[in-house]
Amino acid sequence: MNFEEMGWDANWARQFEPFLGGGFYPARVTCEHREAYDVAGEAGEMRAEISGRFRHGHAVRADWPAVGDWVAVTPRPEEGTATIHAVLPRRSRFSRKAAGEKTEEHIVATNVDVVFLVSGLDSDFNVRRIERYLTLAWDSGARPVIVLNKADLCPDVAGYLAELEGIAFGTQILTASAATGDGVDALRTLLPQGKT
Repeated sequence: MNFEEMGWDANWARQFEPFLGGGFYPARVTCEHREAYDVAGEAGEMRAEISGRFRHGHAVRADWPAVGDWVAVTPRPEEGTATIHAVLPRRSRFSRKAAGEKTEEHIVATNVDVVFLVSGLDSDFNVRRIERYLTLAWDSGARPVIVLNKADLCPDVAGYLAELEGIAFGTQILTASAATGDGVDALRTLLPQGKT
């Protein structure tokens, strides 16, 4: 595993220092399955569960691991499993209200650097929906970028851009076409190695 490509940097290494020497290794949560997780680390990809001590010490579900979290694990590579003992502090977090009557926070993803809000320049374009997603993105701590796709099918791209000017203060807006490849290079520049 190349940790730098997964977003590991000097700041994450400093935060992991308390776990060095205790048999713990860093890993990143790549998928969540109710109370089980897929993690990627030095020992490869493994299925992981939280330790009993972690469960007991973190009664609030929003404190449990989520996709994007860096965690301290004890791997068992021969079994393809690991135990999660700690979650490193998050840089950003996307959350929503959990389903049901309780007003619990459900973490969708963490430690995201850039959020692409993609909308087609067709009948699905909705400036109010983009505005809601833009608010969620800014609140998460990540940097939002609006991507208007299907530019090749739209006769009035400038009109759509004008609609967004009133809600997208300080937000980069790109136009693109998946069919023709226009704008794809501009998107790639926003995803350098190690960014998520």
